Amino acid sequence: MRVLFCSCVIITNESKVLITQRPNGKFMEGFWEFPGGKVKNFEQFNAAAVREINEELGVQIEIKNLQFLMNIFYQYPNYFLSMQVYFADKWQGKVKGMEKQRIKWVDKAMLNDCNMLPASRKIIQKILKSKKF
Repeated sequence: MRVLFCSCVIITNESKVLITQRPNGKFMEGFWEFPGGKVKNFEQFNAAAVREINEELGVQIEIKNLQFLMNIFYQYPNYFLSMQVYFADKWQGKVKGMEKQRIKWVDKAMLNDCNMLPASRKIIQKILKSKKF
């Protein structure tokens, strides 16, 4: 079984949380997710998170502004996901879908109503219970 190492970032703007939609042609297309992506060989999880946010959203987050939130382990049919989740409320630049993906800001209370990836369920539970968001 293949193991996929990823990082994602919960980006907040006051009471809203940023989510992105997986584009057509990608695994689980159409589902919403928290932005992030694969960790490259010899790359640290937090460095991967910063790089992926810049590539996907065109904004810069400094590693010192990432706060570790949790680890996620999830078994998908074709691979096992190991993901570190971070939180950030400070960034530079204007958020935009650099890969032509849809983005939207949602109230945290509405996250359960979005068609989120299955691995996101525990993250959503943590967000709903946290006073950070």
